[in-house]
Amino acid sequence: MEIYLLKLIGNWVSVLTVSLISLFGVGDYQEKMVGVDNTSYAKTATVVNKIIPYETRYVYNSSKSRTAAREVLVEGENGLSYTYENGLTRVLRNPVTKVVEVGTGRSGEYVGRLTTYGSDCPGCSKSGTVACRTRNGKTHSLTRDGMYYTDQEYGRVRILAADLSGFPCGTMILVDNGKIDPFYAVVLDTGGTMRSQYAKGYIWMDLAFVHQKDSKGTRTGSTNTKFSVQRWGW
Repeated sequence: MEIYLLKLIGNWVSVLTVSLISLFGVGDYQEKMVGVDNTSYAKTATVVNKIIPYETRYVYNSSKSRTAAREVLVEGENGLSYTYENGLTRVLRNPVTKVVEVGTGRSGEYVGRLTTYGSDCPGCSKSGTVACRTRNGKTHSLTRDGMYYTDQEYGRVRILAADLSGFPCGTMILVDNGKIDPFYAVVLDTGGTMRSQYAKGYIWMDLAFVHQKDSKGTRTGSTNTKFSVQRWGW
């Protein structure tokens, strides 16, 4: 689409001010001051501006499951140029390539049992320290740090206990038990029940709470929970 901005008459140099806000819903174009030369006193110079569509580039991550949602790493922005009637073109703003991350790792769709536990559960460590180290190698304690973990990719997520041979530390899972809204949780802990059930071919995961009593009445218990792996390990 072309938009005629300005006609200039005379042998002088003018200033073209372009201020396009959210052009066609893509990108914010701030005010630009551009010198425009009209070298012919007798002729009218027509200046035309054009949108330069951005391109899309895909990057592939084998640590992310093929079932994971595609993530936009860089938002694309259209560019803008203007052209004189003599064919000379100048670029006001270069387009920004959109970058999208696509998972290529093994798929991870499971149905199993979801239960809950607290740091003071029978057989649990009273310190609340989970079995896995965080991505930066630190320990995480439920009693000290809480039942949430801040992930650099997915933000603030819940903590799960699972069989670590099947779901290594840092595995990110979208949990949907059909009772509450689906949520993201990261595997940072394990337990004997999870390991024994996985060895038998069953999926069983535990959702972490600070205290055992906090898990009561949370509507998280389900034997028909969907576990959709978004990322395998760190």
